Amino acid sequence: MNWLAEIHLRQAGRCLMVLMPVLLLWVISGDALWLRAAVMAVATLIGVERVHLAPAGVLLQALAVTMGFLLLFFALQQPVLFVLGCGLMAAAAIGLSAFGRKLRSLGNFVFIPALYLACETAEGLVPAQFAAHAWHFLPYMLISMLPVLLLSLIEHHRRGRQQAAGMWRHYLCWRHQRDAGEAMPVAAAMLAVGLAVACAAALVEWQQLGHGQWVVWSAASVVTGDVLSSRRKLRDRGLGALIGVPLGIGIGSLLPHTPVMYALVALASVTTLVSFHRYIVGFAARCTCVACALILLNESAMVASERLVNVLLGGVIGLGFVLLVDRLLPAPRIRVA
Repeated sequence: MNWLAEIHLRQAGRCLMVLMPVLLLWVISGDALWLRAAVMAVATLIGVERVHLAPAGVLLQALAVTMGFLLLFFALQQPVLFVLGCGLMAAAAIGLSAFGRKLRSLGNFVFIPALYLACETAEGLVPAQFAAHAWHFLPYMLISMLPVLLLSLIEHHRRGRQQAAGMWRHYLCWRHQRDAGEAMPVAAAMLAVGLAVACAAALVEWQQLGHGQWVVWSAASVVTGDVLSSRRKLRDRGLGALIGVPLGIGIGSLLPHTPVMYALVALASVTTLVSFHRYIVGFAARCTCVACALILLNESAMVASERLVNVLLGGVIGLGFVLLVDRLLPAPRIRVA
């Protein structure tokens, strides 16, 4: 395989560009929260790249991620609320496809960073610490989004000089393109993903699974709108994890276990969200980076292997509910992702 041909060089370069300020802030301060907040920068960059968000749209997405983070973070104190919150947010992510196929990515990259940041921030906390940690982390999230906002402003300004619309009207629009793709039938997919994610979140809370956000998101990820594509998505994620996790454990064992190396691998893991043409290659690279990062934190290979188990577990739950809903609602449907 020609690995260089698999890399989307333009998107990888833009991702590295918006992550450089985050890396610089970490170097200056030594505060690992900057590395965690980097997911906000990549999520909003995906909004710009795939959904063509204008600056107002970037701000709206950042606000939605922030509100989702607070909702899921505080809901973690009450498992029932967390299960309901995850299910409703996952269903809403697919529901956006009713207004245009391209908007599914926007919904996904509100739910993903909100879920990831909520679970990571809550790890090891007791209820009395939740409020202080939430408000402390919010500035990290918002500052990490600023490079993407600046990039969007520059590109939007250039477009404005070529358009006849007034500047106020130009800057108040939330997307560059009106076409969001064809509207998709989403009722069955919303039902499947809501049930799958709620079931996955309930299992995570019941069994107190480590890195449970991987199970929850994997359950949502394989719900693509029809059985065939859901099976393909589960296959791609399973193969990616099967290849990436052992590779990451091996690489992590060879690399020096230093904060700088961990920071580079952690940032590399979020760049894989946009840096590859094919999903299976990008997911394998992401699993490699995640497993490697855990080894660099001196976690055991068993802990790093949780990535593989959680991906497969969540994927099987997701596909199971796709099959169930397809049996209950067998009408023909168009895939939404």
